[in-house]
Amino acid sequence: MLLTTILLTLIVIGILIFIHELGHFLFAKLFKVRVETFSIGFGPIIKSFKKGETIYAISLLPIGGYVKMAGDEPDSYKGYSYEFLSKPNYQKILIVLAGPLFNIIFGFLIFYIYFQVFGIINIKNPTIYKSEIPEIQKGDVILEVNEKPFNGWFFLQRENEKKDIQLKILRNNDTINLTLKKNNVFKLTPKIEPIIDNVIKDYSAYQAGLRKGDKIVEIDGEKIEDWSEISNILSEKANKEIKLKYERNGKIYEVQLKVKSDFVEKKQGRIGISKKFEKFIPDPILAFNLAFEKTLEASLLIFKFIVGLLTGETPLSTIGGPIMIGKTISESAKIGFDFLILLTGLISINLAIVNLMPIPALDGSHILIFIIEGILRRKINPKFYSAIQMTGFVLLMILMVIIIVFDIYRILIP
Repeated sequence: MLLTTILLTLIVIGILIFIHELGHFLFAKLFKVRVETFSIGFGPIIKSFKKGETIYAISLLPIGGYVKMAGDEPDSYKGYSYEFLSKPNYQKILIVLAGPLFNIIFGFLIFYIYFQVFGIINIKNPTIYKSEIPEIQKGDVILEVNEKPFNGWFFLQRENEKKDIQLKILRNNDTINLTLKKNNVFKLTPKIEPIIDNVIKDYSAYQAGLRKGDKIVEIDGEKIEDWSEISNILSEKANKEIKLKYERNGKIYEVQLKVKSDFVEKKQGRIGISKKFEKFIPDPILAFNLAFEKTLEASLLIFKFIVGLLTGETPLSTIGGPIMIGKTISESAKIGFDFLILLTGLISINLAIVNLMPIPALDGSHILIFIIEGILRRKINPKFYSAIQMTGFVLLMILMVIIIVFDIYRILIP
């Protein structure tokens, strides 16, 4: 199991690193910069071959990669036309920007393929489970949206994001017409039957005999009407024993099982089950729009997370390092290949946005320096430039050690 997790992580991260470095490489070639080394990983080279002027290598430490260009550092710069620092500022910026840009494009393509192959979640149950709108009550059934038959919550949400909509609702055999104000759809929660769609083998639910299609009816004496109630109960039961009743083929069974703590948030409980996702395949244009929206959403989420870290609202312990990323990849693969694909797209966007941060040793800092040089119309002192990058690299390595410590803590401490 551990070997599978490691291999899966190396494959996913390796692909994303390759895409990132490929962006730098192709734009360097486009602007006729000599590329000396194209490496996946840092440190000692494990395997390499040379083609033309470039050495292509796989290095020992799989925590990144690099494209070594001729004259890309002040100390090695000699003034030849094929050297990186000889190029105009806009070309240098584009070469550096190309790495994160390729990761963003790759993430977008993954999202597009995901939507075209695996589809969009569209809950078909028109029954309201929870409402924050006084005019709408629990148990109401949506019959029509703008005088058209209700065809799923995805379409309802998408339409209500743009404008007010008219709903026809069934309540106690009576129909009610009302206006749902723009974006108020997010104050409504659809009812999702507590029926299991997938059971992960390494978890207690599978070991206790629960299988796909089973309907959970009770946990520790609490009746279950909706899937959300399962999550709410388990969130308070981490590392505890529970009694669970489920229905299969009209018969009720009872089992006792232990709730496992989530590998990221230890207070959250998990038993290894997932709900059914009703999906449909969008047309290519809608899939394109959705992939763009997902890319933008993922990018903004990272910015919010980083701002939270800077303001202290988000604790440092929530940052995931290579161990947590590997664990997340492994867990996603267990749930399904579609989850793994979606996660790969999200990580690709994360990698791009983090690299665009103006932090020394990251792509963003190089871009910022080239922009400053363009404004000042003169080069920044080479010694100062090198000192900034070295300081940033050392600080990043220290941060990586801290993050790995937190990763180990999450796994070892229940």
